[in-house]
Amino acid sequence: MPANDRTIRVGTVDVTIRTSNRTTLGLTVTKHGAIIVRGPHTTTDADANTLVKRHRTWIYRQRANLGKTTPDDPLKELVPWAGFDVLGRPHRLRIVPDNDQNEPLRQLRSTSTGGWLHIRRSTTLNPDEARRTLIKFYAETGREWLRINQPQIAAYTPNRDLDITFSTRMRTTWAHHHPHRGLTLHWAIAQLHPTLLRELIHRTLDLHTIANNHDLDRALRTLWLGRLTTPTNTHPRIPLNPTDNNPCPDCSTPPGALHTDRCDIARCARTGLQRSSCHPNINCSTIWTGQFPGEAECTEYGFYCRPAPDGYEPCNADDPNATYDFNRLYRQCRWDPTAQRMFLQPDLPNPTQTNPKVRP
Repeated sequence: MPANDRTIRVGTVDVTIRTSNRTTLGLTVTKHGAIIVRGPHTTTDADANTLVKRHRTWIYRQRANLGKTTPDDPLKELVPWAGFDVLGRPHRLRIVPDNDQNEPLRQLRSTSTGGWLHIRRSTTLNPDEARRTLIKFYAETGREWLRINQPQIAAYTPNRDLDITFSTRMRTTWAHHHPHRGLTLHWAIAQLHPTLLRELIHRTLDLHTIANNHDLDRALRTLWLGRLTTPTNTHPRIPLNPTDNNPCPDCSTPPGALHTDRCDIARCARTGLQRSSCHPNINCSTIWTGQFPGEAECTEYGFYCRPAPDGYEPCNADDPNATYDFNRLYRQCRWDPTAQRMFLQPDLPNPTQTNPKVRP
């Protein structure tokens, strides 16, 4: 704590008194919810106590607003099938052998199984390198989006040559408008749907509203901000018991209920693929069973894999570092809309089972 700082207790909260050569008292609530009283060196504890109590309603309101807008800062795991949104569209991570692609990360926007981010295995061995790779990808994706949309956005401003760019160095603000340097955007907002991304830009530039502000605030809270971890378990994730009260990790839906519309884990009831507004005006959501989609089928058919020098290789469920092989599941199985699950195809043999359970 700085030499001119001291802490007192006001009611049930800690208040920091920070003195300097200033001549007036001031009150601040930081982004972390800390309360700071700033004043001259002659500021007494009683002065700070009186100031805080006089402005307690304002303090409560500021803290309540922080609770609504502070990012959740989710932690992503560097494993196959991890979810990453790109301009509002869900993508899954696929770890590929180094000799399959030259670039560290490649985006596949539209495939039969949805959007994918292919990342080289050597990149995933170092979480810091993987984080930098993903952040750079988001910044470049945002710049490409701006290349197409910037002229239209600038047309609403007095400065038709307004400079807008994405930065990988911003830490605490989503967007900053400098009168001479233009508009700088945080790399993480390239995860937003384009409509919400434009709404944030319009909000920063004080332009007309084009989307619901509450939708934007909720989306900003869930953005991934670069926190990555490598798998720490040495055995496959144990499927959750559907009878337990285990909510969906993404939308918090309890077992037995439908996923919410924007859930990243939900599957389409018609196709079995990741659901992302795939059938407008039609409810094609699926029920959260307490297990991640595909885990039950991988367990039934013995689809497991583990890291290998050139990517991933098939393995047994009890092998070290084993995890569910979802890539193999989608290669060898097909979705049954009636049963709402994947079934192994008769013409695609399963080498780990001599008598696979195939739906008649």
